[in-house]
Amino acid sequence: MSNRFAFNPWRFWQDATADERAAQERFHAALVAAGRFRLGARAYVSPLAGIDAERIELGDDAWIAGYAYVTDRVTLGAKSTVNPFAIVRGDVRAGAGVRIGAHASVLGFSHHHSDPVQPIHAQGVSSEGIEIGDDVWIGSGAIVLDGVTIGAHTIVAAGAVVTRDVPAYAVVAGNPARVVKDRRGAAVAASAEAVPSPAKPRASATTTQQLAAFGRRVAEQWPDVIRRCEHTLDGDLVYLDAPGTPFAGLRPLNDAIEIAAAFGAVPPGRNRDVLVAFLQDCQDEQDGMPRDPFYEPPPARHPPPLPDQHNAYMVLSVGYALACLGARFTRPLAAVNALSADDVRARLDVLPWRDNAWGAGAWVDALGTALWFNRAWFGIAGPIAPLIDALRERCSPHTGVWGAATAGQGWLQPVNGFYRLTRGTFAQLELRAPYPEAAIDTVLAHVKMNGGFTRYNIEACNVLDIVHPLWFLGRQTDHRRAEALGVIEAQIPQIVSRWRDGEGFGFAPHLVPGLQGTEMWLATLYLAADALGAAGELPYRPRGVHALAPLEPDAVRVA
Repeated sequence: MSNRFAFNPWRFWQDATADERAAQERFHAALVAAGRFRLGARAYVSPLAGIDAERIELGDDAWIAGYAYVTDRVTLGAKSTVNPFAIVRGDVRAGAGVRIGAHASVLGFSHHHSDPVQPIHAQGVSSEGIEIGDDVWIGSGAIVLDGVTIGAHTIVAAGAVVTRDVPAYAVVAGNPARVVKDRRGAAVAASAEAVPSPAKPRASATTTQQLAAFGRRVAEQWPDVIRRCEHTLDGDLVYLDAPGTPFAGLRPLNDAIEIAAAFGAVPPGRNRDVLVAFLQDCQDEQDGMPRDPFYEPPPARHPPPLPDQHNAYMVLSVGYALACLGARFTRPLAAVNALSADDVRARLDVLPWRDNAWGAGAWVDALGTALWFNRAWFGIAGPIAPLIDALRERCSPHTGVWGAATAGQGWLQPVNGFYRLTRGTFAQLELRAPYPEAAIDTVLAHVKMNGGFTRYNIEACNVLDIVHPLWFLGRQTDHRRAEALGVIEAQIPQIVSRWRDGEGFGFAPHLVPGLQGTEMWLATLYLAADALGAAGELPYRPRGVHALAPLEPDAVRVA
């Protein structure tokens, strides 16, 4: 096998010969087959790297160069890189776009040394782990010690020794490393809203074991879960949500694509290019909006350009299914881009906030997602800023949510609506929620009113819609952190216990397992594990509607 890319692996997928690619793909296949690697699209591991790992996960376009030394449990997000002669050891989790320079050391473990009599090598090791946010540059020769969290968009200067947490956008240097400036400039740093650095969560040993055991089962069984829902319609292969249920249009196909993509694959027996062409053909030539060809929309219930709930969801469902396949819409979603700031406000005014806050939030989710696809894939800004401004104005400072509790359903509508609304706007754009502490109070009150969602009102939407907000808000504040994490951790044994071998998850415990329930519960479980710092125990990562990171503008090639 050629090693000419050991020092410049970023050139491999562009410059390698067919024989070199084939040899590298065989090498990658052997790593994955050993059960300790998960490799995203166009990831690269040099055969000259020193690897002794329990588990390594590389996102799309991530790489490990030759002569790097990587051990234990390491996760690198998309486009993150380990340069030649760098050392990454212990429990290390890095986001997207992280650069670890040559000869840098990221050491997510430490030796016990409290006993002055016993040799240090005999006292064992501990690991608090290292968390590295997105878009971080760790310079050559820098050292990052165990227990440190490095905020997003940070630069660690060459030769720095990082011994404590680093805030986002900081430039740190020296030994021990100290903040020397803020990358946003003094004026921006002084006026920026401070977000405390949350304490690093840890799942219990029992929870970690449950996740690992479940991960082994689902890694083997997900193809059978999808095959079970195959159906022939007019000679074409389609999907039912579950065997014996009525045909429900595009949603089951897109759920199958998302489930497979979480494991780095396409649905069994399906051709990626055929699926892409079919989904792209669902986009209207005039207004650009995706529509389900199998679905006849009812009379309009919501304001245009998203008048019916089913096709509004197709913006998310079709758009993210295409993203999972490495493709995109072929033209902008012109109907949403044509909205003015006044149009956006007028449409928000007529949404059913009082009695159907979930429906209102779902409409905003579809609008925000359509605008984001236009921005990410076509470079069109659209009325995103007016939408965010209007939403901030309408959010209650006392509850942190949109809408109000009702006598019949309590906080169900506003909390579920909060998830949908923030998923497609604040979370998708990586913006801070307007009133995160108040929102946490409301979500926890809702959880308490529903028995922790461990005894009743258990369904995929209800549980996802508390786990995601607590995960999202917990990245912004420490407010009631232990309580929120307790709620999240309590869901994990409940979720894994409901998996039915070869069939997946039902949308609710009493329902037949199907694709929608499987996709949503898998995503909820991953979110819960991620909130507890234990997502590395799972052999998949949501990449569709419920992905943890927003779509990168240049992450999807034109199909």
